[in-house]
Amino acid sequence: MNEDEQQLREGLEAIAAPPSRLEAETLLEAGRRRVFRRRGWQAAGGVALATTGVVVAVPMVMREPAPPAVITVASPPSSSAPAVQRGCTATALKLPPGAKDASADGVDPTGRYIFGHDSVGQDFRPILWTDGVPKRLPQQEKSVQLTTVNSRGVVAGLATEGNKEYVFRYENGRYTRMKTPPGRWHVYPWPLMNTAGDIVINAEPEGNSGGKDSISLFWAAGTSTAVKLPLPTEANVYDITDDGTIVGGTYLDGVGQYAYAWDRTGKGRKLAVPAGAKTLAYAAEGDWATGGIWRGKDAAKAALWNLKTGAVTELDGEGPGDSVNGDSWVVTTQQVFRNGKPLGLAAPNGQEVFPRGVSNTGLVVGHSRVPNTNGGPSTPRIWQC
Repeated sequence: MNEDEQQLREGLEAIAAPPSRLEAETLLEAGRRRVFRRRGWQAAGGVALATTGVVVAVPMVMREPAPPAVITVASPPSSSAPAVQRGCTATALKLPPGAKDASADGVDPTGRYIFGHDSVGQDFRPILWTDGVPKRLPQQEKSVQLTTVNSRGVVAGLATEGNKEYVFRYENGRYTRMKTPPGRWHVYPWPLMNTAGDIVINAEPEGNSGGKDSISLFWAAGTSTAVKLPLPTEANVYDITDDGTIVGGTYLDGVGQYAYAWDRTGKGRKLAVPAGAKTLAYAAEGDWATGGIWRGKDAAKAALWNLKTGAVTELDGEGPGDSVNGDSWVVTTQQVFRNGKPLGLAAPNGQEVFPRGVSNTGLVVGHSRVPNTNGGPSTPRIWQC
C-alpha cells in the first residue's frame, strides 16, 4: 500500500464535509481503486464522482423511511480519551515468493482465512492466507481485488481489465464471473458475502454517477445470476449476515440519511439514530452492525448497533466503523474497539498500525508501516487479542 493511498483513505474516512468535485477527483487519482474504503463522508453531504476505473457512488433520491420501533442511544462519549486495553499478541504474516510490500485486508469469522494484496502499479495481486500460510491466487485479470472471504475459504471480489470491472467468486481453484442483469452496469463499492456464500453489491447504469438509478443485487450461494433486491428506490446495501439480514442505508439528494436493515423480501427497519444525526451501516456480523454517525461538520464517529434490541452505541474515536465481529468488536481506520474501549495494537520500531478486520475469535488483521516514508513497504500483520 503506497503513502498516497493511505493518506487518501484516512482523509476520506474521517472527513465531515465533502471536498469539491474537482478536489475529490484529484484525490482519487492519487491512489488505487481500493482507496475509497468507505462512503463515510457522503453522509455529511456527498457529491457524485467518477474517474477512469473509479466511481464513488451516492444514491440521489430516497423516500422518507419509517421510524424505528426502538431507539436507544448510548451516553455521549466523554471528552477525556478512553483507556487503551492491552494484551494483543502481534505477528507478521509471511509473504508469498516475490512479494515485498503487502496488506492484510480482511478475515473470515473463524480467523483461519485472511485475504490481502500486493500490487503492481495501480493493480492488485491477490493473496490468501490459510492458517498463516500464504498463497497467490491466479491473476485472472490485470487487477484482482479480494473483498470478502467466508469460513469455507470461498472468496469474492472485483476483477478489472481496462475500464471493465466485474464481481467474481473464487472457489475450489476456479473463478466464476457473476452476471449482472441485462444492460451495462457499474458495480460498487465491492461485494460482501456471508458464510453460506450469498453475495450482495450495488449497481448503477454504466455512464451514471452518484448512484443515479442504482439497484441492489443478490447472488445466492452457488449461483452466478443476480437477483434484484426489492428495496426502496435508491437504497444501497453494504453487507449481509448469515441469517440473511442485509444492512446499508438510505439517501436523500445524494446525502446519506439513515442506517437500515432489510430482509430479502425488502422488509426493512430503520436502525436507531441519535437526535440530529445521520447514520449509515457498513458491516454486520451476527447480532451486530457498525457504520458511522455524522453531526453537521463534525468528523464521523463509529456506530455500533445491536440488531436485536435496536440500541446504538457511539464509540469515542474518529472514523466510521468498517468491520464488526459477533462479539461486537468494531474496527475503524486506525482503531479496534472491544467493549467500547480501544485496543492497543503493537507494532515494532514505532510503525503505524492500520487494522482492517476482526474475526469472531478475536483475531485482528491489518498492516503496519514506518510513518512518513513516502510509500515505504507495508507489513501484513495479525494481532491475537
